Amino acid sequence: MVGKGKNKKSMAYIGNVVAFLVACIDTEQKYGIYNYIDTPDLTMNELVSQVRLKLKGKNDVGLRLPYWLGMALGYTADLVSAIIRTKLPVSSIRVRKFVSSTEYHSSKDKLEKFEAPFSLAFGLQRTLHREFIDPNPIRDIFYTE
Repeated sequence: MVGKGKNKKSMAYIGNVVAFLVACIDTEQKYGIYNYIDTPDLTMNELVSQVRLKLKGKNDVGLRLPYWLGMALGYTADLVSAIIRTKLPVSSIRVRKFVSSTEYHSSKDKLEKFEAPFSLAFGLQRTLHREFIDPNPIRDIFYTE
C-alpha cells in the first residue's frame, strides 16, 4: 500500500455492464452515450482491505509505504526496466496511478428503470475468486499495459 489510501477509485463490475447494455438494447431509444460506473466509489484503503481479506484472510491494508518511498521504488524499477529492457510490474507511472483519485460520475441513471443486479462488493469478490483463487486454466488471457 502506497500513500494514505484516501483516494477513491471508480469501477464497474462486468456483470452489471452487461446487464446495462441489455437494458439499453431493450429501450426504444435509437442511440445513447453513457458513462457506466458502479457506486459507491471505494477508497484505496477499502479496496486493498477487501482484496487482502479475500486473498489472504487479513482484514487490513498491510504494509503501508509513504508516497515518497513508493515513488523512489517506482523510479528505481523504471531504471532497472530500462537497463534489462523488460517491463516490470512496478513503475513510477503505476505508483502515481495507484495514489491518484479516479472518480467519475455515472450517467446510468438516465436509463429509466435500470438497477444493477450485483453489488460492487460482490463483483470484486467474484472477480478475485475467478482470477486468483480458482482460475480456469484454459481461459483466454488478454494482456494490457
